[in-house]
Amino acid sequence: MTAKTKNLFSRRSPSEIAVHAVVFVVFAFIAFSYLYILFWCIVSSLRTHAEIIDNPFGMPTAWQFGNYLEVFDMLTVNDTGFLMMVFNSIYFSVIGAFISMSSTSLLAYVTTKYKFPGAKIYPVLAFIMITLPIYGTGGAQYKLYYDLGLVNSYAFILTSVGGLSIYYLYFSAFYRNLSRSYAEAAEIDGANDFQVYFRVMLPQSMALFWSLFMMVWLTQWNEVSQGLLYLRDLPQLSVGVYLFENDTVHLARKDILYAGCFLCCIPPLLLFAFCNKILTSNVSLGGIKE
Repeated sequence: MTAKTKNLFSRRSPSEIAVHAVVFVVFAFIAFSYLYILFWCIVSSLRTHAEIIDNPFGMPTAWQFGNYLEVFDMLTVNDTGFLMMVFNSIYFSVIGAFISMSSTSLLAYVTTKYKFPGAKIYPVLAFIMITLPIYGTGGAQYKLYYDLGLVNSYAFILTSVGGLSIYYLYFSAFYRNLSRSYAEAAEIDGANDFQVYFRVMLPQSMALFWSLFMMVWLTQWNEVSQGLLYLRDLPQLSVGVYLFENDTVHLARKDILYAGCFLCCIPPLLLFAFCNKILTSNVSLGGIKE
């Protein structure tokens, strides 16, 4: 035990140490359960279907690495292959998340920093959009998207332009606490409203922007219901794995299912491996505050 660790424990009471120990054990168990599920998925993907049925928690007698090659042939939906589903996932999740965060940030900035009639109603509208159940709007929303020609079209990405979501509240709170002095200083130097936002205010929100972007991207990457409703002819990888899981009852290829599930997990794992500091960091303001 290092001197720093000893000093840390010496400043805590026995009750505090006990509470921290219990919390550590609980979260360690949760972390282990997640890692075990991932490990079990990897091991199952390297077994045969018969081995999985006979002993779901056993180890493979022979490592079936060929299962990952079969994924590219068997994991198809509506004549859409595995690689095309990966492309659809990247298109709708990455570009969609960027469009969503860009429009949300811009809307929050305008409604927070500019005074005009109706500006204060946007937070209320955001709350309504968050709490409004899908079964109350789903039919009308589908009819609207269908009439606009967005269903089963790559133009569906345009529905990401919105702004009235829970992320609006994050950006609104950020810009509300960001001093107007930055904009005033830029305006003195001759900057217009667009330059103030894109060159002065937006760069200060990049930590928040990219943190929320990654969360939205992760949500969209795993999205299933949206793909089933609006993009059945342009299936994403999550939809493909979901539909293939339903078909495994007849195909008897759970090994391919688990291989597809693990391949679907790789991008989020890489995201956390390389961007975990952004995802887990606190978003705080620097400089002048109001």
